[in-house]
Amino acid sequence: MLLLLAFCLFLVAIAAYVVIRSVVRPLGGEPDEAAAVLREIAQGNLSVHIAVRNGDTDSVMLNLQLMKQNLSSMVQQISTAIEHVASSSEELSTVSSQTSENLLLQGAEIEQAATAVNEMTAAVDEVARNAVSTSEASKQSEHTAQNGKQQVQQTVVAIGDLSKGVTDTSDRIQQLAGRVQDITKVLDVIRSIAEQTNLLALNAAIEAARAGDAGRGFAVVADEVRALAHRTQVSTQEIEQMIGNIRSDTDHAVNAMKGSSTLVTSTLEVARKAGLALEEITLSISQINERNLLIASATEEQALVAREVDRNLVSIRASSDQVLNGAHHTNSASHELARMAGELSTVVSRFRI
Repeated sequence: MLLLLAFCLFLVAIAAYVVIRSVVRPLGGEPDEAAAVLREIAQGNLSVHIAVRNGDTDSVMLNLQLMKQNLSSMVQQISTAIEHVASSSEELSTVSSQTSENLLLQGAEIEQAATAVNEMTAAVDEVARNAVSTSEASKQSEHTAQNGKQQVQQTVVAIGDLSKGVTDTSDRIQQLAGRVQDITKVLDVIRSIAEQTNLLALNAAIEAARAGDAGRGFAVVADEVRALAHRTQVSTQEIEQMIGNIRSDTDHAVNAMKGSSTLVTSTLEVARKAGLALEEITLSISQINERNLLIASATEEQALVAREVDRNLVSIRASSDQVLNGAHHTNSASHELARMAGELSTVVSRFRI
């Protein structure tokens, strides 16, 4: 009976040994050792030493060693990545802040530029309106100058006719002066005849007085002839005086006509020069009108360009605002990323390599 019991215990011991060998061999070590290693790894201690038996190719302890090495490598890579993420998020936050500041400054500058462009547009519009108004005034001035030119031309023609009339009148007055001179010569002859007649009548009266009663009738005739000669002399003197006055007036008229002719000639020259001046003024006004039209067209184009620039500035401002909002979001996201990297770093720091 004891022998049988001993044999049974022997069989149990052999069975236990076989079971233990079948368990220990896949573990690659003792179960307590494997449990201790797993416990250290679970607590984040990746620096724990794992004893691997020589020739072990596929045991739990070997795989634990490989897992520990892979985890250590992964933790190191994650730590390095976390550091890069933290550094990048910090740089991104700095860049986002600087970008936000630059965009704010840019927005202010764009606002100032938009204000300046609006003021320039208003100024250009005012210049265009003034140019159009000046062009209309130039047209009116050109029309007035054309009318003045026509009136001056008519005045030149009238003054030319007047000059011709003055010249003709002066010639006629000179002819009249010549005829008055001829009348004076005739009066000289009449006066000479009257003097001779008076002398003859005086001689006849003397002869009639010598003849006595026989010459009394002849004496009466001689007296009448002498009286007639005296009246002729008196009339001749009066006519000479009148002709003298006429000649004096004629001389004055001739001199006045000469002066008038000179004045008319001078006035005609002045009128012609005025006509030329008005023609030049008309040409200048026409050129000014053309230039005003060019200025008006150019200023209108400038106004269109300024309005287009203003629209572009508004679009740029809107884009800048969008970029600014994006920079704010990026800044917030970088802060959130830094926070998450910090949390991840805290988690990774639990592992000891």
